[in-house]
Amino acid sequence: MNPTYHGLPAAILVVSTVWLASAQEAARPKKKDESLEKIVRAAQGFSLSVAGKALKLEAAPVLRWPNPTRAIPDGATFVWTLDGRPLAIGCVWRFRGMGFAFHSLSQDPIQATRGDNVVWKCDKRGITLEIFADSPVPAKTAATRAKQIRDLARRFSCRLVGRGKEDLRLLTRPIYLWDRNGDKLTDLALFAFVQGTDPEVILLLETTKAAKGQQWRYALTRRTMAAIEADLDGKKVWSVEGGAGTRGEPWFQSGLPDPD
Repeated sequence: MNPTYHGLPAAILVVSTVWLASAQEAARPKKKDESLEKIVRAAQGFSLSVAGKALKLEAAPVLRWPNPTRAIPDGATFVWTLDGRPLAIGCVWRFRGMGFAFHSLSQDPIQATRGDNVVWKCDKRGITLEIFADSPVPAKTAATRAKQIRDLARRFSCRLVGRGKEDLRLLTRPIYLWDRNGDKLTDLALFAFVQGTDPEVILLLETTKAAKGQQWRYALTRRTMAAIEADLDGKKVWSVEGGAGTRGEPWFQSGLPDPD
């Protein structure tokens, strides 16, 4: 027997109650993520350009992270692009005010302004792109190429060095992808090696023209003041000393007053 409540079948009553609760939840104003809003506004306050061409700040951060190890409650990573190609990567985080850091991914001079002030101006090449030896020819199907990219990224390992060594974890999904020709084939991917979820190293993988078609190449960049090392297939291929960089270097870290 189907139980009833004031003449209504119980099943109908339950469904109606669930629907009403869902409707009430949907009608409630969403709670603002004030911390993220402040971080995004700080990122939007910078204007970046390469060789005089304005870069576009991609609307959403490519990564959101706290770092309890460093007592950072909230941070986010952003990319600035030209025609979709990432030419700068930066982070903004909250810690005793707000910190920010940039790294050039460009082969040409780059600068960042905030208001009327130039806060970063680098005439040096931002990254060194290396041919990825012993790598497959870039595939001509989207699924196979996506697998190639993930497999290539896994061949790297990165670690913080200095006071002991700390291995970094590779986020297996790229944080940014670029399709150069609009053919639905990924031509460039950015991967992050993280401490917790905080990016310490960025790996760039991209296709490039070769004598017999296309091939892969790579570059590594820092996202930390710590000293870092990176291996490819177990052999060290890259290292940087610790430091905050300077306004004239490809890597630069500084701070802003907290907007609170």
